[in-house]
Amino acid sequence: MGKQINYYMRYNDFQKITRQAVDSGCEILKKEKDKLIRSNGMDIVTSDVNRYYFYLPEAGPLTVTKRNGAECVGGYNSSGNAIIEAGFSIVNHTEKKISRARLFSITGYYDEYGNWVDRPECVRKVYEKLARTVKRLAPYTEITDIIISIHDDDYNKPKEWQHKEYISAELFSLKTKNGYKLGM
Repeated sequence: MGKQINYYMRYNDFQKITRQAVDSGCEILKKEKDKLIRSNGMDIVTSDVNRYYFYLPEAGPLTVTKRNGAECVGGYNSSGNAIIEAGFSIVNHTEKKISRARLFSITGYYDEYGNWVDRPECVRKVYEKLARTVKRLAPYTEITDIIISIHDDDYNKPKEWQHKEYISAELFSLKTKNGYKLGM
């Protein structure tokens, strides 16, 4: 189980979230090929890698494991309790698609004895601070899409679907004015 907020925002806005994570005491991790790179600063945050981990050292030790030859962190364990996953959207101009990003933190895990171990309070506080920043940079916005109905009465007919998404003004403009699709 975990806490997650899905959103659509570009690299320039994501840098503000990254700055807040560093200012809150987090190290930043990213995957390059099969290795994890760590830094105490924003120097490793680049526009060509869109998924990062914020590790809060005061929450506990970070265990790096290997999966299919690649270094990994996280999971439902003590190491996962100390990190927050975050990223930014990629805009594919050829296909006119915008990828979805997320801020995610587990809320705890079951240890080897079956006991529940809560996420440390310091991680919860940093996660909530970052989530508030996401909501400020990518406000909850009502979006109307046209879908093809699969219901009996309206089968195979276009239909309006209204929903809300956390989306930055820049990406909302791309969607509404240029017809970009939001991805999963």
